[in-house]
Amino acid sequence: MEANLENGQKTIASTSKSHSQRQTTSRRRQNDSDVAGGVGITGGGVVILPQHVLNELYHNYSIKQRRSGLKWFVFAAALFNIWTIGIPWDQSAPTRVINCCMLLAYLALTALLHIGRRSDKPALRRFHQILLIIVPRALWLLSILHFTVYVILQPSFSPRDLLGWAILLNFLVYVTLPLQLIFLGLSIGCITYFICLSLPVGYSHWDSLLSNQLAANAVLIATAALIGLLYYFMGEAKQKRAFLEAKKSLEVKMVIEEQSAEQERLLLSVLPKHVAIKMREDLGSSSSEAFKKIYMSRHENVSILYADIVGFTAISSTYSAQDLVKMLNELFARFDRLAEKYQQLRIKILGDCYYCISGAPDERPDHAVLCVHMGLSMVKAIKYVQQKANSPVDMRVGIHTGAVLAGILGQRQWQFDVYSKDVELANKMESSGKAGRVHISDKTLAFLNGEFEVEAAFGEKREELLRIAGLKTYFITKVVKAFASPCAKKINETQAEIAHPNPNGSTTDIVSDEDDNDATLDDEELLAQNSVSNGHQIGIAVTADEEEQVKLENFKQRLKDELVTRDGHENLTKDTNIFLRFKNPQLEQLYAVYREPYSSLPLLAALLVQCIDVLYSYLVLPRSTLHFINIAAPLVPIAMLVVISLAESFSGMLPKFFVDVSKRFNDITFVRELAAIIIALTIGFSNVIDMFFFVTFVRTEHIVSESEFNVTASLESDINLVVEGMVTAEHLLPASFVEQMRDAVPTERVLYPSYLSNFGVLILIAIAVIAQLTHLTKILLLLSIAALHCYFNIFIMQDLYALEDDFEHQPIISTRYAASGLLLVAALALSTLARHMDHEDRVIFKWKTEVAEQKETANDMRQRNEALVYNVLPVHVAEHFMKNTKRSHDDLYSQSYAEVGVLFASMPNFSDFYSEETVNNQGLECLRFLNEVISDFDALLELPQFQDIIKIKTIGSTYMAASGINVQRTVRNDAPITERWSHLAILVEFALELKHALQSINEQSFNHFVLKMGINHGPITAGVIGARKPHYDIWGNTVNVASRMESTGKAGAIQVTEETCNILRLFGYTFLQRGLVAVKGKGQLMTFYLQGKSQSSAEPVASGVVVLNGQDSSAVESTSELEASDIKMPLLKMNGPEQSLEIDQDRSLRNDSAGQESVAECQSLLE
Repeated sequence: MEANLENGQKTIASTSKSHSQRQTTSRRRQNDSDVAGGVGITGGGVVILPQHVLNELYHNYSIKQRRSGLKWFVFAAALFNIWTIGIPWDQSAPTRVINCCMLLAYLALTALLHIGRRSDKPALRRFHQILLIIVPRALWLLSILHFTVYVILQPSFSPRDLLGWAILLNFLVYVTLPLQLIFLGLSIGCITYFICLSLPVGYSHWDSLLSNQLAANAVLIATAALIGLLYYFMGEAKQKRAFLEAKKSLEVKMVIEEQSAEQERLLLSVLPKHVAIKMREDLGSSSSEAFKKIYMSRHENVSILYADIVGFTAISSTYSAQDLVKMLNELFARFDRLAEKYQQLRIKILGDCYYCISGAPDERPDHAVLCVHMGLSMVKAIKYVQQKANSPVDMRVGIHTGAVLAGILGQRQWQFDVYSKDVELANKMESSGKAGRVHISDKTLAFLNGEFEVEAAFGEKREELLRIAGLKTYFITKVVKAFASPCAKKINETQAEIAHPNPNGSTTDIVSDEDDNDATLDDEELLAQNSVSNGHQIGIAVTADEEEQVKLENFKQRLKDELVTRDGHENLTKDTNIFLRFKNPQLEQLYAVYREPYSSLPLLAALLVQCIDVLYSYLVLPRSTLHFINIAAPLVPIAMLVVISLAESFSGMLPKFFVDVSKRFNDITFVRELAAIIIALTIGFSNVIDMFFFVTFVRTEHIVSESEFNVTASLESDINLVVEGMVTAEHLLPASFVEQMRDAVPTERVLYPSYLSNFGVLILIAIAVIAQLTHLTKILLLLSIAALHCYFNIFIMQDLYALEDDFEHQPIISTRYAASGLLLVAALALSTLARHMDHEDRVIFKWKTEVAEQKETANDMRQRNEALVYNVLPVHVAEHFMKNTKRSHDDLYSQSYAEVGVLFASMPNFSDFYSEETVNNQGLECLRFLNEVISDFDALLELPQFQDIIKIKTIGSTYMAASGINVQRTVRNDAPITERWSHLAILVEFALELKHALQSINEQSFNHFVLKMGINHGPITAGVIGARKPHYDIWGNTVNVASRMESTGKAGAIQVTEETCNILRLFGYTFLQRGLVAVKGKGQLMTFYLQGKSQSSAEPVASGVVVLNGQDSSAVESTSELEASDIKMPLLKMNGPEQSLEIDQDRSLRNDSAGQESVAECQSLLE
């Protein structure tokens, strides 16, 4: 039947968290030919396939699963064939030969199914697919032909002779043949029904009750067909649910995988792969170590590159802050592409400073060579800014080679960084270099292998730290050995095919040619430009519709791989034993408890069979009150048990109390199975009791007289002996009960005892389809009830069968043996079918557990990646990057905030604590202690009162945080000051908690570290620089002044400006005036030290005293760049405090300027 799977098109709720929901930007176009409402992928991640595609997939899947039942149809037909060969042992030789040929034909057709089944040859595979379509139809046709030939060849035949097989065949047609119900299945079923009904009647001898038998046969065969249809629809419903659940699970899984892939891409763009993998493995695990986990490793022979933009301040006056940041972002995006080309690992972006390393985490011998090529390319890449800004900006690059400690510190807002004295020296190599030149140390020169020409730079004369370290420095003057990547070779080959060949056959290196502007582009861009110049685009942009179509095709293929192409029936063998029990005890227990929706519906077959007993027996058996009482009495308990079991499935139509009782009834596995066993035994023993009581009393009353047996002389003596010696009901029951039974016996004679045996086949079918029982229980019931019927046929009712044979003019074999043989054939066939049904249910259950496990695995990976991503970037920033998958990698993300608090907290005496001695594992143990401090600081952010505070980053031993950066925070413009700046008070409380946390660490480690902190408030710009490797930061005058408050403050104190002081006094904080402090770019500022908080909140300060937001958001006061010691390397200070401060001040004064407000704003963004 064409599956109507529209329910499968409904949107499903993603199991992921709300903040990680993926909203697909593409919208599907309407198409009138799409029955299911179009083709596309909805915002919830649901793949909407055309209805005909979905139906085709389901049809292939359903036929594939039903094909496994075909062998049990063949097995049943072979058993019947063996019965036709062996039971009538006096049949003629031609009849026996024909039956043998039919058996061989069954086996031959079955063998055809294995041709090309596992072949890799396409021709054999196609032939096998054709056979899979033809053979089931041929097997059905052969079974009908066999039935017809057998009926025709019998010399004496009655409508009852093959009734048992006709009943079973009409059931098997719907249950085992892999045919679509509409229209082929119903056609074959109707043909089977009419042939099995009409052919035996047409070739039977005349009988006065032939019409009664025809009606009885019609009822019994139709009942079997109805049970077959019931099981067909039940099976279809199970397979459809499995298909749709697999589809929905695959949809969720694909959404999760897509989210996880985007998270993985984002994560690996910030953290090296080995660090990300280790952190993901450790996520959620509890550690028994005394120290918190630190992800830090030491690497030798690493080249460190620092690059700074010289003269960038000069162009700041011509651009707004947003445009300036955009230009900086585009430039650093080019640097990131160059880093990928030259195998560099970008570490950080600090203002207009870019630094990266080569040789870590993966060691490589050419690390210094690649670093120099990177530096030369960066010098050329700055031409982009020169052309766009029309300003003489340039790059200053410094490179040093040594050892580094690379990793991350803290538990939140992770940033991969490098730490060592060699890193500080690399920073000084850059600051002591010259614009437009690559400045290298002699340590780096030793790894260049003569691939570059150099000249002395005498940087040690300009930088004291280089002189103390004993370094000699050089400038790169010429590239001796050009760098050529695989992509560059392809570019040159393509260019050679153009009508501009190079007569010398040489190619120009894109790095060594100083006039080549294309050096600022990566290889992919060069390839694209080259192909465009030839008039044909190599990289064709994929439209949204094409991308959506690719996703649909991918989904269709994955869905096909999930359910259509795999053979679960074979895969289940490794998970179950010979009794079809799962080897995993937990899985077996779950299967025992699990039940499919509407699984109680097959119990209706038992109720239907018991009702049919009344109807058919009225037509062909003696019409006795005793008989009807015997078969009607079980209807009451059967109906009660069936209704109680089914009520749960029809909750909308029945009272809630009744439904709850049914649910509790079915929830108890033992009760559910016991009820099914009682129903099966009731319908089975009802027929046996009917045979025993009623027919025995018929014989006791001599309604069948001995004279009627004299017609068959050969059987007379045997029958008389049996009658005289047989145990009858009157010997077993009380005399009074016997009298009552005699009164109930009718005087009319309608004797076809074989119908009782044929009706037993119908009983066996009803038992076989019960879903509440395992196949072992059903097999035991089937064989027991069949054996009991055979015993009654052969030993209890032999005289009545003899009379029936006499009516049929003595068939070749006694009807009691033929009926018993067919009953055993049905029992064996249904036993194997019951095992197949159980196997099929277990396959579906196993599939559901597998898709659930796969979805859980994907979800676990997504959650782990999500936790890591949200520890690298703030939540709202990470969502922006993960949702906008179609964005350009160079897109800029930025947000402006008007009211933000900024905190800088540093440990000024940590530089004295840090040393790279052997005793502290070359500095690793010092960083381990710093990791403990930063981790404790991060732990404070988990407290509810600090939920609006965001950690921005750590710069060495400096901790930076901000408040008021909350996209969900909305404050009215006319709100009171205490409401607008409440987050600033929380930031102060956080700063005080930092002091307490460090004090606790000091007490435990016997150290004396102190914090020097500065706080400021005002407008800032927050955003991401370098979208390929996102680095979140905040910029602005507010940030610069907060940094100055920290750097110019004193250890153990929190320094603020006068404007910040006035606001915080409203919250009850007390301050000590420090006086005027010289702050670069701001002149003399009145600053205050925070003393604490009064017991009762201070009275509001007069409006004339409080200055709110002294730094106007529209016109920010001028300031110069942040000192290099603040942002580049505050961790390691190899000189004394005074000397270090002097050097840092000299470094910071290189861009000293004041003037227009827009210039100041742009300068602050760089910092």
